[in-house]
Amino acid sequence: MNITNDIVTEYLTSFYRAVSEELALLREIGERDRVPIILRETEMYLNTLLSLTRPKKILEIGTAIGYSALYYAEMCPAAEIYTIEKDEAAWNAARHNISAAGKTVQIHSLFGDGQEQIEKLRDQGCCDFDFVFIDAAKSHYKRFLDAALSVCREGAVIVSDNILQKAMTASDAYDPQNKHKTNIRRMREYLTYITSDNTLQTSLLSIGDGLAVTIYRGEHE
Repeated sequence: MNITNDIVTEYLTSFYRAVSEELALLREIGERDRVPIILRETEMYLNTLLSLTRPKKILEIGTAIGYSALYYAEMCPAAEIYTIEKDEAAWNAARHNISAAGKTVQIHSLFGDGQEQIEKLRDQGCCDFDFVFIDAAKSHYKRFLDAALSVCREGAVIVSDNILQKAMTASDAYDPQNKHKTNIRRMREYLTYITSDNTLQTSLLSIGDGLAVTIYRGEHE
C-alpha cells in the first residue's frame, strides 16, 4: 500500500521548524519568489544527517540565493563551507545574503561552473571535504560528482537533491510532451551509476523531490 501523497507530506512538514528566525525569513522570500531552495522535508532530514555526521568541510554545487549555505553555517558553526553558483544574478543575491548574515569568513562563494570550480579547488590543494551537496543542473550531476570525489576524503557523505524531478525520473508518463527527456535520461544514468559503482554506497530516498545519499568508500578512478 502506497501511503505517500500530498496529505502525508503536508502532515509531516507541519512539524517543520526553521533553525533560526533569519533563515525562516529567507525561506519565506525564496518560497514566495519560487527560488529553488531546499524543500522543508529535505531540510528536516538534513537536520538529523548533519547532526550525526558533523562535517568540518562542506562543498555545495548550486548556491541559488544562499539559503542552504547559510543553513549549513547555522547547523555546523565550526565547518568551512564552499558553495558554487553558475548563474550570476543568483550568485550576487547569495553574496548579499551571506554578507548580511555576517558569514563571509565561514562561507566561500564561488562563481562559475561546478566542475571547473572544483578542479580549481583541487589544484589549489583545497581537499578533504567530508560533506557534499549537489543541487545544480540535473543533467550534469555525474560530472559534478566525479569532480567532487577528487576533493573528498574517504567516508565523505554526498547528497544529491531532486533526483526524482517531480516523478519524471520514475516514469515518462510525468513528461507527456517529452520536454525533459534529456534530463530524465541523464538522471536515470546517474542513479544507475551511483548505485552500482563499488566505490560508492548509495541509498535512494523519496524525501522531498528525492534524495540520493552516498558514502564515498575511497579509491575512485
